[in-house]
Amino acid sequence: MKNWLVIASLLFIVSSCLEFDDVKFKGIESVKFPKVDQKEILIDLSLKLDNPNNYKIKIKPSVLDVYIGGVLMGQVHLDKKFVIKRNRENSYSTQLAVKLEDGMLFSLMKFATMTEVSIRFKGRVKGSVYGINKKVDIDETKKINGNLLNIFGKKK
Repeated sequence: MKNWLVIASLLFIVSSCLEFDDVKFKGIESVKFPKVDQKEILIDLSLKLDNPNNYKIKIKPSVLDVYIGGVLMGQVHLDKKFVIKRNRENSYSTQLAVKLEDGMLFSLMKFATMTEVSIRFKGRVKGSVYGINKKVDIDETKKINGNLLNIFGKKK
């Protein structure tokens, strides 16, 4: 019992010593849609992120609600973990699965014709630093070019 208390105390001290700066989203480099159907869209995404911290951050499988143009489109599932390198701005590729709400595939086609559309991610992202897990609340809204939502790859 005494060892468990010592280990818990050390973990608390180490976790409270970690100073955390937010990872900065720098942009979307590429978007591909390998699978599109009425219920699910798979997205191969390349993001540019800047980690100003002196340690790498492991992002674990997470689920976020996604809103496009203020409308709930569905849930984004990050099923594979990836590591954000320390003290570096870098590109990261990952695959997301979007579970669509009923009838939202046609709404996406409408948004794809717009020059600018707002996209909002809301939920919790799981991560870890030095083996210490943490959940971070996310509520981010960004403006993107509607052409990025062109899931059928047709030129306008």
